[in-house]
Amino acid sequence: MFVLPDIVFNALSFICVCLIILVFGNLIFFTTLSIFGIKKPKRDYSIVSPTKKFLFLVPAHNEEDVIGDTVQALLNQQYDYELFDIVVIADNCTDNTAKVVSELENALVFENHSKPDEPRGKPHAIARYIETNHWKKYDYIAFIDADNIVDENYLTEMNSQIIAHPEFVVIQGYLGMKNVATSITASGYAAVYFITNRAVQYANYLLGWNAAIGGTGFILDTIYLEQRGWNPRSYTEDFELQVELSIEGKKSGWNHFAVVHDEKPNSFKASHNQRTRWAQGHWYVAFSTTFKQINSLFKVKSINEFMSKFETLFYSYSMVRPVAFLIILFFSLLDFRLLGYLPQLFSLLIFWVGMEAFNFLLIPTLYFLEEAEPYFKAKKTLMSKVSFFLRLVYSFIYNSLTYMIAQIVGFFTWFRPQNKWNKTVHSAKFEKVE
Repeated sequence: MFVLPDIVFNALSFICVCLIILVFGNLIFFTTLSIFGIKKPKRDYSIVSPTKKFLFLVPAHNEEDVIGDTVQALLNQQYDYELFDIVVIADNCTDNTAKVVSELENALVFENHSKPDEPRGKPHAIARYIETNHWKKYDYIAFIDADNIVDENYLTEMNSQIIAHPEFVVIQGYLGMKNVATSITASGYAAVYFITNRAVQYANYLLGWNAAIGGTGFILDTIYLEQRGWNPRSYTEDFELQVELSIEGKKSGWNHFAVVHDEKPNSFKASHNQRTRWAQGHWYVAFSTTFKQINSLFKVKSINEFMSKFETLFYSYSMVRPVAFLIILFFSLLDFRLLGYLPQLFSLLIFWVGMEAFNFLLIPTLYFLEEAEPYFKAKKTLMSKVSFFLRLVYSFIYNSLTYMIAQIVGFFTWFRPQNKWNKTVHSAKFEKVE
């Protein structure tokens, strides 16, 4: 094992200290934030009559197996039919997606055909539609993925909240799942949703901080879109928008009662591909906007705005843990003394274990029992309820560990062109659990 010269050792030690501070700062911040979500969600607005005009925009690439159910759920909205429309973007489809939609009443198809050298994927397909200006006659665009099932009260909830809170440029809806128990991988996603919908999203909302934008199920003010345009640079156009709003001091809200049921992958391979894409986009946005985010902290008008921006900045580096540990381990191969910067017995290990027990056992237990309550009620015996709970705990830990692989891959590949979309195949049917 090498013993590095002092000047090199001190430089690497400084890097290790910075990484550990960032890791533990992130851990402490979001662990503390999760406590605020314990309060049971309640509406802070009254349900009012429909007034706002919405456009459901649904990007779809070869989704003939699920697009019919998705559009039908949108058509079933308990909302004034004169105040919403549906546009499905058939993006370079080679199947019957466009045909399925065209056979449904009150749904329009926008067919996008890209040239071989043009960027492809959801963000770019949306950009092509935005160029048409067809959306300008609506108050808000609701972005919905082609595999989603949207609850019938979605627009009613969004309309009511936006009237009560006109300051929101974006409102993110509650992200549920179609396939909660079809595999351990899918259950892992469900477990994460059950937790983050409360521990991050609702907690942020209660504190008056901006909500994270989740890629689907959110509405966007068309006035803001007309002013700013649609300029995706990464795989994560949702996170780009989230950071953009934060930098500009604009507000994004959370709606716990406007529910969208998303389909998640069942296999590790499909999940890894999807999450690697997310990680690549996330790291790209983080690295390319960090200085802008820091600069915006000095232009705030209130402590609350400062904390909201600070949360977004911290969220930008929420994937840092596995990368930091990997870098420290690599440095330790150069000089074993640097291994001491990892959590060790009699130093940070006890604190680390305590925090992780809180994050992986106590908080999940609370939020699983409340957010997954309909699924527990559907189980007929005590053993089946216990088995489902253990499934959520195990799959949550499995999801967290396997996601670290994608986060590391994304960190080392974020600079690659983000214009080749690896499609996740969708086919799950949705059976609502009351």
